[in-house]
Amino acid sequence: MQRSEASVITFPTDYGAHRAEVMEQLERVLASPLFRNSKRYPSLLRYVVEQTLKGHSGDLKERTLGIEVFGRTPDYDTNLDPVVRISAAEIRKRIAQYYQEPGHEQELRINLPLGSYVPEFRIPEPPRAPQVAAPEAPAALEPVIAPPVVQPIPGSVLPWKPIALALAAVIVAGAIGWTKPWVQTTALDKFWNPVLAHNKTVLVCIGRIHDPDGRPHGVAFSDATTMARVAGLLQSRGQAWNARVDEDASFLDLRQGPAVLVGAFNDTWNLRLANSMRFTLHRDADLNWIEDPKNPSSREWSAPRSLASKTLTKDFALITRVLDPNTDREIVTAGGIWGYGTLAAGEFLTNPKYMELFAKQAPAGWEKKNLQVVISTEVIGNASGPPRVLAYYTW
Repeated sequence: MQRSEASVITFPTDYGAHRAEVMEQLERVLASPLFRNSKRYPSLLRYVVEQTLKGHSGDLKERTLGIEVFGRTPDYDTNLDPVVRISAAEIRKRIAQYYQEPGHEQELRINLPLGSYVPEFRIPEPPRAPQVAAPEAPAALEPVIAPPVVQPIPGSVLPWKPIALALAAVIVAGAIGWTKPWVQTTALDKFWNPVLAHNKTVLVCIGRIHDPDGRPHGVAFSDATTMARVAGLLQSRGQAWNARVDEDASFLDLRQGPAVLVGAFNDTWNLRLANSMRFTLHRDADLNWIEDPKNPSSREWSAPRSLASKTLTKDFALITRVLDPNTDREIVTAGGIWGYGTLAAGEFLTNPKYMELFAKQAPAGWEKKNLQVVISTEVIGNASGPPRVLAYYTW
């Protein structure tokens, strides 16, 4: 079946004429099995649609939605309580599933664009009769230009997919050379074997940076570089993988197969998982730190929350590999307090040299157990040094 084009209903010109049509379609979508058994997702979708039709789309910000739809207090922390982001990501997924079902192709489309809480409405045009095109002469082959190698700047914020995919393309080629998967089993292989044992697609999830109003505006270069390192290692082992930003990954996605969560305080799934582990992530108005509950008052593994007037000389990162009891899947996390720590965590997870050093001090059978590793890295100028293991825990 040929998919028809759709015209966008713009605001405010066309909304009056199509308001009833949009509301009828909203009720149709919410009555479907994808939404009718949920309370959270219909409430958010209905609110953003109704407010947009009333001309209040400019008020649809994360904090406002958290307060108006989910009853949060005006001063709640959107990073620690990402209910709006997670709900919006699930709504996008369910809307896509709805319109993929037979019989919905010619219905008015309600979309929630990525990175926005303002819905779009599209009226499908009647399908056009297929036209047989005249054969064309073969196109001349264009030369393939390799993407440039870019030096990572941990503080940079860049667009999500173009940078991530470019970095992956650069690092994948080199990964095969230095991981040497055809040689003897290494400590690096032993670390990753539980993740790759069932040959299921690995979800590589990266946190997104948000501005003070909660609007996403890119990913950290350090996170994208670490994601690319991990993707290169997976590729070198013939392992299929998918990349997502954290707010677009649902709990169902995490149940489909193993996952690698890149980022610390900017990755909502990592924060949820880390809070139930031995070593945990914490923050207050001045500091971000990794806490050991056996010494909860210590701030040895910390860094200032803002670097506006401070120079960072050392960063810390937390690495976890665990069989998550909530998803029954292996999850690996790699997140630094700042981007330098995340870069060092990426090196630890992909460079055989650093994993061999860890294996020499790890207890027997570590490769089959859940584990956490706290590492540090020296920061000189705008570059991170090699990872150094400070503490570990296996169970």
